[in-house]
Amino acid sequence: MRKVTIRFKITLWYALLLLVLLVVFSFFLYMTISRILYRDTEELLKADAGQVLSIIQSEGYNININIPYKIIATNTYFVIFDVNGNTGLKSEILPEIVDLPILNKQGNEQLREISIDKVKWVVYDKPLVSGNQIIGWIRVSRSLQPMADTLFNLKLIMFISIPLYILFASAGGWFLANRALRPIDYITKTAREISKGDLNQRLRMPRTEDEVGRLAVTFDEMLNKLETSINKERQFASDASHELRTPIAIISAQAEEALSGAHKVKEYKEALSIVQNESKKMSHIISQLLMMYRSDEGRYKFNFEVLNLKLIVGEIVNEFQNIAKDNGIKISFDAEEEIKIRVDQTLITRLLINLIDNAVRYNKKGGKVSVNINRENGFAKIIVEDNGIGIADKEIPYIFDRFYQADKTRGNQGTGLGLSIVKWIVDLHKGEINVESKVNQGSKFVIKLPLNL
Repeated sequence: MRKVTIRFKITLWYALLLLVLLVVFSFFLYMTISRILYRDTEELLKADAGQVLSIIQSEGYNININIPYKIIATNTYFVIFDVNGNTGLKSEILPEIVDLPILNKQGNEQLREISIDKVKWVVYDKPLVSGNQIIGWIRVSRSLQPMADTLFNLKLIMFISIPLYILFASAGGWFLANRALRPIDYITKTAREISKGDLNQRLRMPRTEDEVGRLAVTFDEMLNKLETSINKERQFASDASHELRTPIAIISAQAEEALSGAHKVKEYKEALSIVQNESKKMSHIISQLLMMYRSDEGRYKFNFEVLNLKLIVGEIVNEFQNIAKDNGIKISFDAEEEIKIRVDQTLITRLLINLIDNAVRYNKKGGKVSVNINRENGFAKIIVEDNGIGIADKEIPYIFDRFYQADKTRGNQGTGLGLSIVKWIVDLHKGEINVESKVNQGSKFVIKLPLNL
């Protein structure tokens, strides 16, 4: 089945609507003109009857007229009846009209319409009164054929002009619809090119404030977001594959080495220890990848509740004490007061773990890590500071990017996901995060979360 285009539908609906309006208008116009012509004919007959009456002379029941016919308008005929209904003076009137009986003999006027040889006539009877006595009647008649001819010509004009008007209006409507929908065709063509894989295509249409202009702007904005999203997904898949490839390769190499021949128990334990560490690392990578994937897809279920921030931070710091002690690092925690804040406990815990873990991991032997919380201008302020190896100035703008690692200054111990997750959690809680760092002097992370209870 052939598809009907929008421009055809618009033109068709426009033509149909116009046709209905013209038909309705023409009908009311025809009826109005018809009533006006008929009313004018009636008024003319009454005026003619008055003229005839004005020249009639009567003596008793005798009726005379001095100037017959000349005052009567063209196509108007009259006849005068005496009191007994006999025909007296008359113009060249049709016998069918003369033979019409006088229906009302009580002295009232009467107007009626008759048909003679398929031609309509209007007949008007008016009584002649003398001394309060009816002495006769005046009958005036006029053919309605001129009016019928006028109405016929009007209908003919309507029947010819309406289709022509619809035709020309439809052509104009088609032209306007084609012009209005031309940008849509261009958008469709561009979308088809994009569907082939060319994400660099853009509409770049002139910016206008009409519906099509706004659609074009929205379309370009959508393409920008789509291209950015796809590029991120590609980068995400590439980086994730790279990150997972390394521990898998190490695990595979250790297993092959262990199975290649007889080894000492100590060597087996060392291989299993490496496999275990790499498995934990891979599990940690997968866990963080899964969290970020769910957040990107909007499928992560948040559970916001009012919690004591001092209590949460204190418990996490205590959990890191043994790890820090094993690395010769001292952790201190300070909180001015209990701070109630509405957060997702799982995410805030992950945020603090990632920051403190980085502070411990990238510190120096005998280093220090301090964690502080306080209130500041309606915000809960969390500060995690260390005196470790620090971050180079040129690396700071990129540390929150996924899988980014400052290899030259921080080694290759992490996955490059920790700080990007921290930034995501802060943004989710409508907070802000700032970093101050110097190479070999340490780093300071300052997080502000709104106290919107």
